[in-house]
Amino acid sequence: MEYYNTTSENAQQLQAFKKKTETQTDKILEFFRDQPAVEYGASRVHLALFSNNTPITSTRRSISNLVKDEKLEYSGRMRKGNYGRNEKLIKFKTV
Repeated sequence: MEYYNTTSENAQQLQAFKKKTETQTDKILEFFRDQPAVEYGASRVHLALFSNNTPITSTRRSISNLVKDEKLEYSGRMRKGNYGRNEKLIKFKTV
């Protein structure tokens, strides 16, 4: 999975961030794989899987990458998220 190096990190730090990104993305994919019929918004996924030490933007990035890789998909429905705003619902993409 991708880590966007927008802060010009050095090679060693960049490698650590990329590894962390892979772990976050793997957790999200496994979460949806275990519940293929359930739809979640990004804020609910974030709340279920990560502590406050993980930014919600990291969760959204992982979800966007998984949608791009055709492992997850947007259901076409929306629900109010944890921050009081509507958010798109995501589900596991079945073949």
